[in-house]
Amino acid sequence: MISQFRKHRLFFLSAGCTILTALFFAVNSIAYQALIIDKHSEGQDQLLSYVIDLRNELKNYHILPYALADNPTLLNFMNNPDDNKLTQLLQRQLEDLTHVSKTQDWFILSAQGDLLVSSEQSPNFELDDYFSKQNLSNVLKEQQGEYMLVSGYNPMQSKSAHLVLAPVYTSTGLAGAVAVRINVSNLIERWNLLEDLVVMTDQNSLLFLASKLNGLLVSNWLDNHTDIEFLNNTRSKIYHLKDENYLLQNVTLDDLKWQIHYLSNLKGIQKKAQNIAFISLGIFALLFLFWLYRRERALKIASKRENEILIANSAQQQRVLIENTHVGLLRLTKYGEISFVNPMGIRYFGQRAQLNTHYLYEFLPDCPENQTALSFIKSLQTQTLDNAQTRNLLEQEVVLQKDNGQVFPALLSVSSLKWSGSQGYLVTLLDISKRKKAELNLLEANTRLEERVLERTKALEAAQKELLRTEKLAAIGQMSTAIAHELNQPLTGIRTLAYTAELLLKRQDAEQALKTLIDLESLVVRMQKLTSELKVLAYRRPEQLTSTSIKLAVHKAIESLGEEAQDIEWQITLSDLDKVMAEPTRLERIFSNLISNSIQACTEHKIIPKIHIAIHEQNDTITICYQDNGPGIEKSKLTHIFEPFFTTKPIGKGLGLGLAISANLAKDMNGTLTANHNGDSQLVFLLTLLKA
Repeated sequence: MISQFRKHRLFFLSAGCTILTALFFAVNSIAYQALIIDKHSEGQDQLLSYVIDLRNELKNYHILPYALADNPTLLNFMNNPDDNKLTQLLQRQLEDLTHVSKTQDWFILSAQGDLLVSSEQSPNFELDDYFSKQNLSNVLKEQQGEYMLVSGYNPMQSKSAHLVLAPVYTSTGLAGAVAVRINVSNLIERWNLLEDLVVMTDQNSLLFLASKLNGLLVSNWLDNHTDIEFLNNTRSKIYHLKDENYLLQNVTLDDLKWQIHYLSNLKGIQKKAQNIAFISLGIFALLFLFWLYRRERALKIASKRENEILIANSAQQQRVLIENTHVGLLRLTKYGEISFVNPMGIRYFGQRAQLNTHYLYEFLPDCPENQTALSFIKSLQTQTLDNAQTRNLLEQEVVLQKDNGQVFPALLSVSSLKWSGSQGYLVTLLDISKRKKAELNLLEANTRLEERVLERTKALEAAQKELLRTEKLAAIGQMSTAIAHELNQPLTGIRTLAYTAELLLKRQDAEQALKTLIDLESLVVRMQKLTSELKVLAYRRPEQLTSTSIKLAVHKAIESLGEEAQDIEWQITLSDLDKVMAEPTRLERIFSNLISNSIQACTEHKIIPKIHIAIHEQNDTITICYQDNGPGIEKSKLTHIFEPFFTTKPIGKGLGLGLAISANLAKDMNGTLTANHNGDSQLVFLLTLLKA
């Protein structure tokens, strides 16, 4: 448990910090909930107080318009609205009422909502900008003589206005109304809000009164909120304004349809909750640190006990290892005197050997194998501590002597060692008698194996030479047979034609003799062509490579074949700009050989030849793809088709030199000619040459 704690101390500290952080947020959340619930309760009480104040304020304005509704001057004016004297008299009365009642404006309205007379106390106020005539007329008709409060809104100035109306009746019925414009903004000034806000909206949800934030709230300001549910399942809203959060509570006045919105600033609540959380975190941190201190002290005590147990166990394990190891261990003083030998070391030197208080060099015979070890061990007696402690002798093969005088090979290592404040050396001995014996046996086996390999190699070389000679003779025989067959026919014809010419000359038939000599010349040309092909295979003439048109070389090869290439279906996708570095004659010869092979293969199988020639450009080379519809060749024979005298045709149909010559021609032009099968198992020749 202790070791696990020490090993994972960082993990436990991280877990403790994580727990403290979680406690901080938990306490902060609980404290915040408790404080906001209190704030919500206070807001409800505050809203009730504001409603009472508003009701008391509006009650003062209820009777104001009725003070003028039965005035004789007003009634006469309603019957004669065009009388200037009555108008001026009524206007002065309205101005006096405005000063006495401390209202904003007084108005006399007709039953149709038209403004007849105004106190003109507010020169920038136009009644038509806030109230429509039709709306005022409808309100007067629907109210039936009762007190009424109407709210209007000016969208151009983003302001609201409120009128208290009292109907005016004459003998003819409803003649109009007395309207008083009131102002409730002084309520906000009387309310002690501190950091809280109060907003009032009318029956159309239009804002007409706000503390501190007038002009900052837009028409849809109530949409910018977040729903919240307290721990006591009470639901409310959080409003976000100017990077601060407010608890939003509201109440609706049923008769007026006004709403009072109370926004409690949560900044103080958040700070209080954080302070409570920090205090709680400090208490928990102190408790955690105290627990860590007690735990660390307990761990130190337990660790000390564990170390003592480990040291004892380690000493016991070392003793067991030293006594049971299969390597001889000796401890030397700084002067090279033996002070300790393990059981395996005693077994190496013999049970009766007295090693303690002796020097190690006494058991090293004076022989060439021990010169390095003897020099090192004897030097220990004359070396100082500082110079000797850095010297080591590692894995030195030596010869050791037992107590009975018998010697054995061993692997010796001497390393400087410190223990109990003193300097010394640790010597390891390993008997390598079996390894030496195995090495000798392996050396003898290797010597015998080398001799057998040498004998077998000589035999294989002789067999290879004999096989190569046999293959050469077979190739020469095959070539001789083909050449003999190809030459015998024209030689026989030459002999026959020569005899015929002789007879014709004796008969003095010069014309027939001339025809016979022409036939004789064609046979000589045939033999010359065969020998020239053999020369192409054997010799390589250096040529000057030039920019050569592939398309032109193909057409010249077709022309050289004459009537043989008449019935071929061609598909040549080449342009005049496709050029390679080549010798035109050799390039034509390659195409001529390929086309001739295709014609012969298709003719044997009674197939109409179809030849497709295309190119594929790479960085510095152009690969010409040649493909026909012939029977192709087996995959097992594909690797031999470029070998001289290899042919699948019967004797007399060809020597098998065409493809071999073509491959050599391509090589002479620094290119390659290869063959493979495509995805449809059709034979395709690929001629790759340098791009011009």
